Amino acid sequence: MKNKKLYIVYILFLSTLSSQNAWYQGNLKGINDLSFELNIKGVKDDVWEKRVKSYVELKLLQQDIHLLDALVPRMALDINIIDSRVEKVSSFLVKLSIYGYNISETEYYKSFSESKITKNLMTTKIFSYEVMGQTDSEKLYKDIEKNIDYSISLFLNNWYNDNPRKQF
Repeated sequence: MKNKKLYIVYILFLSTLSSQNAWYQGNLKGINDLSFELNIKGVKDDVWEKRVKSYVELKLLQQDIHLLDALVPRMALDINIIDSRVEKVSSFLVKLSIYGYNISETEYYKSFSESKITKNLMTTKIFSYEVMGQTDSEKLYKDIEKNIDYSISLFLNNWYNDNPRKQF
């Protein structure tokens, strides 16, 4: 009986180890260009909004990821802010998402050459990272910028994992 329980625990342990891969692993392969969309809700600060947008664009251009006006693949950076000047604590949500086709572009064009029309072409979320936090109202923008930087860095690390030749 004791060996049977140990065996079951061992099997469960091995199954959890093998299932710990990221759901987006491999989804960023072949992405060289992006369109970019910035959505800020909760505060109206045009100067800070332009600063965040130019920072993200420069960070991507630094890695040779060009920004286009195309619809897909699309990077969306959503920032929701509850700035409470009355209370000591303000809250924020930073969400970075990459949307792409659910089939690759080469498969899409291949279906045309084979006279096969793809009916289920949809845009899907191929990468996503969210950070929710609370901070002082005085440090709100600084903490949001730190989390934007971390989110972009995480995306770029995964992008380089899926596109290893882009490192050289």
